[in-house]
Amino acid sequence: MPDEPEYLPAVRLPSPAELLTAVQESYLHTVVRAQIDWVRAGREVDTDGRPADLPAFIETMGEHLTPGFAVTPEATDGALRFWDVMVRTDVLHVDAARSLAWPGPGALALKACDAQAAVDTWRDFLIEYLVACSGRAEDDPDQCLGITFIVSLYAHGGLVSLDRLTSNLDAGAPAIVELHVNALTHAGLVERRGPLMGVTPLGKFICHNLLQKATGMTIPVLGCYAGADAVTLLNALAAYRMEHIGDEASGWVRTRSVETGVVEILVALQEVGPFARRAGLDLLAGTFGAHLGREGRRALVSLAADPKLGALAHGLLSPDEKQQVDEPSRAATMWALVDLAEMSAAARPFPDMLQECGYVGQPADKMPKLVDGLADTGHPWAVHLLDAMIAHHPEAVVVEAAREARRRLPGPEHEPA
Repeated sequence: MPDEPEYLPAVRLPSPAELLTAVQESYLHTVVRAQIDWVRAGREVDTDGRPADLPAFIETMGEHLTPGFAVTPEATDGALRFWDVMVRTDVLHVDAARSLAWPGPGALALKACDAQAAVDTWRDFLIEYLVACSGRAEDDPDQCLGITFIVSLYAHGGLVSLDRLTSNLDAGAPAIVELHVNALTHAGLVERRGPLMGVTPLGKFICHNLLQKATGMTIPVLGCYAGADAVTLLNALAAYRMEHIGDEASGWVRTRSVETGVVEILVALQEVGPFARRAGLDLLAGTFGAHLGREGRRALVSLAADPKLGALAHGLLSPDEKQQVDEPSRAATMWALVDLAEMSAAARPFPDMLQECGYVGQPADKMPKLVDGLADTGHPWAVHLLDAMIAHHPEAVVVEAAREARRRLPGPEHEPA
């Protein structure tokens, strides 16, 4: 059985312009802009690169925090960590030789017309900010409660109660949890709706980046396959949530003519695995939107005569279209049986797959001939299906027929994983 490429389902994220709007509407952005303005003319720093006029800095921070802000050792420590985050992410620049601080490259990026650059700068700042809010070392984000909290919320995929989330976290006192929730809310990463909480679009963007960094994997964003070849597109769509397939397909078709897209998909259908093949047939059929229009339907009708894909295409034809074509050939029907069995086996144990596909409980004189025909399909997954029958079929006559058919194919028998 050939190896199938592994793809992850794509996530839907706002455009850079939409993300930048969300950034600018967040309370945290207001605080950062105030600090940039505070150092714009240059502010003296001490030998640690922190504000020399600490009371003035603390006062500026307090003006943008809660009413009645009190200068406590804890508040001072938090304000200085916030300063350090701005310096580490180049929002502020410290010139140690001159003992001065002023707006850094990050501040310029936040104000520039390039939405993507501004969003990327804010992303880096936010991640550092979340780590700083936990009071942990900057190189230990796995121990950051704020990051753990928002990723857990993101994983739930919708609104969830705070109690449900914190029941699985070593959060300590309720006041600590509330502190982190407030930080996430001020950053525009989560929103509260009564007793429920959810991740905002900006929060999803940050979680996407956090998960990529943590796993070392590239998690695709909806629309990222617009310029891909058809084989790559179909393999990717096989992993997509159904509600996202149409949008990805629409973006792909817009980068080429409909006619070119149809030809590319027709070629790719012969090269990909069962799930990707079904995705391609669905695109031609217009199952997820008429992105390929009549050209796609005409191509699907033409496929009904194909010796391999004919039965699969025939199953997606309308009653009127079926009257235009012959019934699928036996070869095409056998090919379809292997495709369908492999798709079923991906979702259930092999014994259940054999039941699901109707290979169990059939007349004894019918099954040996059917099973023998599997070896003649030329389907790359036929070996896999025959091995599954040999290992898991409950009827001896079928097992023996599968073993006889298997001997005509290359490679030793082995129980499929």
